[in-house]
Amino acid sequence: MTLFDHYIKEKNHFLENCTQCGLCAEGCPILPYTDISGISSQDIQEGVFEFMDSGIPNQMAYTKAFACMECFKCTVDMCPEELNPMLINELIKGEYISKGLANKAYRHAKEPDSAQRVLASVQVSGIEYNKITTPSAKQNARYVFFAGCNVYFQPEKILNTLDIMDAIGDDYAFLPGLDYCCGDSHLFMGEVDEGTKRAEELVETIAGLQPEAAVLWCPTCQCRVENTIAPTMDIPFKILSFPQYLASKMKKLPLTRAVAGTVTLHEACKSAYTGVDRNGPREVLQQLPGVTLREMKHHGRDTLCCGSGTICWFPQSCARIRKARLQEAAQTGAERLVTVCHYCNQTFAADQAHYDFSVTNYVNLVAEAMGIHREDKFKKYSHWGDLERILKDADVRIAESPFENERITEVLQAVFANS
Repeated sequence: MTLFDHYIKEKNHFLENCTQCGLCAEGCPILPYTDISGISSQDIQEGVFEFMDSGIPNQMAYTKAFACMECFKCTVDMCPEELNPMLINELIKGEYISKGLANKAYRHAKEPDSAQRVLASVQVSGIEYNKITTPSAKQNARYVFFAGCNVYFQPEKILNTLDIMDAIGDDYAFLPGLDYCCGDSHLFMGEVDEGTKRAEELVETIAGLQPEAAVLWCPTCQCRVENTIAPTMDIPFKILSFPQYLASKMKKLPLTRAVAGTVTLHEACKSAYTGVDRNGPREVLQQLPGVTLREMKHHGRDTLCCGSGTICWFPQSCARIRKARLQEAAQTGAERLVTVCHYCNQTFAADQAHYDFSVTNYVNLVAEAMGIHREDKFKKYSHWGDLERILKDADVRIAESPFENERITEVLQAVFANS
C-alpha cells in the first residue's frame, strides 16, 4: 500500500466509521483560539463529516482543517474509532485549495529560488552555503544526517549541527534538505500525490547509503516518517531525532565552556504528543555544564504548542496561543527559553523583546558550550523588521549569494519587513 492509498483508505474509513462524537475537536489545542470556539465540538465534527461526504464547504470544516497546527495530538489515543483526524484535515485542505476556495500559502523549498535557499544564502558565507546545500560524496555510512527543508531559514543551526557531528567523530553522510523532502510540506497542504512521491524519494535515497540509522534534524520529519510514512512502506534503517542521537554522544564533545543559567524547555509538541522523542532534548540539557532546567507547568505529554502551523491562515489564533506559551515560560523565571524545533524558535524569537528571557535553540546552546558561536541572524532580522538595515548588514553575503538582488530583496521584505 502506498502513502497515497493510505490517505484514500483513511478517507473511506472516516466516512464509514466517524460517529461525529466531537472528541477530536474537543481535544484540539487551537480551536478555542479560532472563530468557531463557541460552537460545540459535535457540531464542528458534523460540519467536517458533511464536507467529506458531500464536498459542500462550511465554516466548521474550513476552520478545523486550516487552523490545524499539525501538532499530531489528535492522532494518538483520541478517536474511539481509531481514525486519524489530522489526515482528514489535510484532505479537506487539498479539496479547498484544488477548487480555488483557499490559497496554498506555500512555495516548496525545492524550487530553485525558494525562500529557504535565498534566506540561507544571505545569512552565511558562500563557502558555508555550499557546505549546507551539497550532499556528502560518501556511498554508504553508518549514519545519514538529514536536515529537512525549513531549518534553512536559520542556517547557522545546520552548520552548528555539522560541527557537533564532526566532533563526535561517527561515520556519517550529510543529506541536504532542499533537494529532498519527507513530503510533509505537500501533505500538510493536502497534495497527497506529490507528498507520496517526495516521501518515497527520500526513503529510497537514504536507503541507498545503507545506514544503520537516519538522524533527522526536524521533529516534523521524524513524526511524519514514524507515524505516516513507515506504516505504508518498508524503511530499512532506524529513525533517530538529532536530540536522541546527541544525548547518547554528549561525552564525546569538548564542552569547555559552562553555559551558565537557568533554562526552560519548549519541546516539539508533536514529538511529545506522539512519544517519538520525549526525553532526548532534556537529556542533552542535563549534560550541559552550568545549566539548570526549570520545567514549565505544561511539559512532556502535557506540553503546549507554539502555534506555528496555523500562522498561514489564522495568524491571530497563532499569536494568541504563542502568547499563552511565552507567558508560561516567563513564569518559570528562566533566563533562556530553549527550543528544539526551528519553527518554534522562529515563532517565539519574534516576540523575545517583550520578555525577560532570550530564545535559544538547543543546538546553538551545545555549540556555545563547545566554544562555537554563530549568530542567529534570523532572530536578529526578525527583531529589526527594517529592510534597509537588514540589507546593509547582509551586504557582503548578498554579494556572494547565487541569487539575484531583486529576488533577495523580495524575500527579505516578505519575511521580515512585513511581519
